[in-house]
Amino acid sequence: MKILIYIIASLSPSTLLAQQQFITQGRIEFERKTNQHAFMDESSIWDDMAKKNLPKFVTFYYDLTFKGDRTIFKVGRDPDTKQNKYWGIFDSENTILTKLDSNTSITQRSIWGDLYLVADSLRHVEWKITPEIRKIAGFDCRKAVGKVMDSIVVIAFYTDEILTNGGPESFNGLPGMILGLAIPRLHTTWYATKLQLIEVTDKDLVSPRKGKKMTGTDYRSHVQTIMKDWGNDGAKRQFQFLL
Repeated sequence: MKILIYIIASLSPSTLLAQQQFITQGRIEFERKTNQHAFMDESSIWDDMAKKNLPKFVTFYYDLTFKGDRTIFKVGRDPDTKQNKYWGIFDSENTILTKLDSNTSITQRSIWGDLYLVADSLRHVEWKITPEIRKIAGFDCRKAVGKVMDSIVVIAFYTDEILTNGGPESFNGLPGMILGLAIPRLHTTWYATKLQLIEVTDKDLVSPRKGKKMTGTDYRSHVQTIMKDWGNDGAKRQFQFLL
C-alpha cells in the first residue's frame, strides 16, 4: 500500500494531464435540421397549402474532417428519405476549407447555379461562454452565445476534448470543437451525430478549386447587389448566402 501511495504521489500534474485523451484528428457527421414552415408567409394561401403538403422539418447531412489546425466542411450522405423542401428554404452546399493557424478560409459557394471561390479571413464572433452543459454525440459540451453581422444570434455547444477549435459551416473560435450550433434567425440547427476516429491525410484536406475567384469583401458586395433585385425578400435571405 505504501508503495502504491508513493507512486501516485510522485506523478506530476503534467504527467496526469498527459494520460487524458485529447482528439486531434477525425471526421464528424453533422445533422442539419431546418424548420421550413417558419420560412413561409402566414398570410399566404399558397404557403398555407404548402404547409399541409410539406414536412415541417427538412434534414441534411454534412461532414467535417479535421486535423490539427485545418478543417474541411462539405455535404455528406443523402438523407434516408427524400426531402421535399420549400423553394425558399435556407440551402447550403458550401465546401469550406478553414486554416485556423493562418486565420484564413477558402469557400466554394453556389448562388442559383453560379459558382464562387471565396478567399477570406475567418469570421470573428464575440462569444460569451455560459455554465450550461449538454451531451452531444457522447461529449459533454459547454454552451456559448455570440452574434454575427451585428444582430444575428448564434448559439453553440463545444467540447474541449477535441483540440481543433473549428465547427460546422464557417464557425469557430471557441476553446474546442463546436458539436452543436443553432441560428434562430435561420430556424436551423446543426448537431453532431457521430465522430469517426480516422487518420486524416493531406488528401482529405484539399482546398476546393472551382468557381469564380473573389475576396471576401468582393463576394459580400456582390451578394448585396444580387439581393437588391429581390426587394424585401432579398434582404431577409441575404444572410443565407453569407453564412
